[in-house]
Parts: sequence; C-alpha cells; structure tokens
Amino acid sequence: MAEIIRNSFSWSFSQAKDFSACPRRYYWQRYGSWGGWEDMAPKGVKAAYRLKQMKNRFALSGIAVDLAVKAAIQSVSSGKETTLEEALDLAVTYLRRAWIEHMEGRWQMNPKRYTCIKEIYYGEFSPEDAEARMNWAAGIKEKVGLCLENFYGMVLPKIRQYLAKGSLVAFSETDFFEKESFTLGGIKIYAAPDTVIQFDDKLVILDWKTGRPRQFYAHQMETYGLWAQCRHEVPADNIELELVYLPDGSVQKVEYNEEVARQTFSYIRETVDDISDKLRDRDIAKNEPLNIECFGRTDKLEVCAHCNFMELCDRRFALQMGKE
Repeated sequence: MAEIIRNSFSWSFSQAKDFSACPRRYYWQRYGSWGGWEDMAPKGVKAAYRLKQMKNRFALSGIAVDLAVKAAIQSVSSGKETTLEEALDLAVTYLRRAWIEHMEGRWQMNPKRYTCIKEIYYGEFSPEDAEARMNWAAGIKEKVGLCLENFYGMVLPKIRQYLAKGSLVAFSETDFFEKESFTLGGIKIYAAPDTVIQFDDKLVILDWKTGRPRQFYAHQMETYGLWAQCRHEVPADNIELELVYLPDGSVQKVEYNEEVARQTFSYIRETVDDISDKLRDRDIAKNEPLNIECFGRTDKLEVCAHCNFMELCDRRFALQMGKE
C-alpha cells in the first residue's frame, strides 16, 4: 500500500509573498495542485500541478546561475580550481536541455522532471519565429553571463577569503523542494540560504539575486537569520547577512540582532494568522482550505501577467499587461 503524503502547513517567505500578492495564486500553489502527480488525480488538479512546475525566463536564468555558482563554491571549498568558462558551459548546458525538454513535450506527462517554458506555453512568442526565439534566448544568456562574470570577479574572491579561515556549513539545493526547515512557535518554517560559512564564533550567510534590488529581499535574509539561530543555535549578534546582487556585483549588508529577530517572527505570525482565515476552523494542524472562492483573485493584471496559473483564472488577456 502506497504511503499517503499529507499536505502539512508550513511557512516560507515566498509563500507569504504569494499570499500577499494574490490569495488565489497561493491556493493553486499550496492546495489546488496538491496530489496532481497521481495518475488518478482530477483533471483540474493535474492541470494546476503542471502549471505550478512551469519556468519563465527569470526562473530559468536563476536556476542556470545557481547551478554554476554552486559548482564553483563546491570546487573552491574542496581546494579545486574553477573557471568562468566552466561555469558558463554548465549554465548554457542547462538552458539548452530546458529548451529541448519543452520542445519534446515530455513535461506533459512528467512536469516535475521535464521543463515547460511559460513564454512558449502561453504563446508570448513562437519557437517557429527565428527572430523572436533568438531574442528570447539571447536575453537569458546575456543575463546569465553578466551574473557569472560578476560572481567570479567580485563575489568568489570574497568567498575564498571566508573559506580560508572558515568552513562551509550549508548549501541550498538547486531543487527548490529540498530545503532546510525549522520549527518555531509551532510553525514549520522553510529557509534555504545560498551559502553559509562559519568561522570563529560567527556565521556568515550570503544569498545572491539575479534580478534588481528589492526591499523584501532584506526581509527574506532576516528569515535566514532566524534559521541560523534555531537550526544552528548561533546568537543573533554573531550572525552576518550579506545580500549579493549579481547583475552589478553589489553587496548589501542586512542588519540582524535580537530586535530584528523578534520583528521577523512577529511578521511570520501575522502572515500565518492571515492565511489561517482561509482554513477550516482556522486550524493549521488540519490545513484544510476553505472553498476556492474564499481565496480572492488580485485585481492587478500586471501580477496575473507573470503568474503560471492565469489559464485557470481565465486571465490570459492579462499577458498584454506584461508587454506594456
């Protein structure tokens, strides 16, 4: 008899951001797609699960960079040499494989394993249009190349310095479903910092972004501070948070102390309370959602334009917003 996988309640920064942007998207992500991997799952659940796995150009470039950066740090931590050319080759290999997987269509049977590209699926450009195809691919490769050049030129030397007097503690998996978690106040919290290095009595957490600076990234880093306190029992004053923007190589130091820790957990509790309003009896232990209509749709069409689930909300017309 197959083991039943339970849809347990958990919190992560990305989930909270989804709920804030559009409760309906949160529903599809957390509930409407659950069990969609099963052969006997209802058609709508299967569709939601398939759409959930789609990758747009931002996700593809981010994963390509993560793969290359992870390999570089693993090489450095084990005393091996690594080159920018090797990183670029690894990233481009992933991107080519993603394209092939989409065009072969195997994602229709196994969307978790094989890549479905959002822009092609929703007809934002035709793969038969050579110019559109080349422009789309060139934009991704340019961004990936710039990020990796800055990583090797500005970030990796700093990591080498850290590793010369410390050791690698944790490294997040590129498979976003394999994340470290901790429990605080009865809430299971997921956090996946990119790189964690310990030296002396300090823990340095570095997280890189392939997009432009956004204020909420600092709040995400504060969640990683809580992770370090709870998972590794490191005092707040001994935790250093560094947010790295790879497009220009800039580094933002994020303040972290006991007061920030209290504010961060308070934010987590507030968002959990908001989500609980959409659960039966407000019970996160049962984690049974109310009817889908209770998870309202955003009225910001620019949000819909970047959402994988626009098909299920009958909002394909929102794609025009993404072009304006």
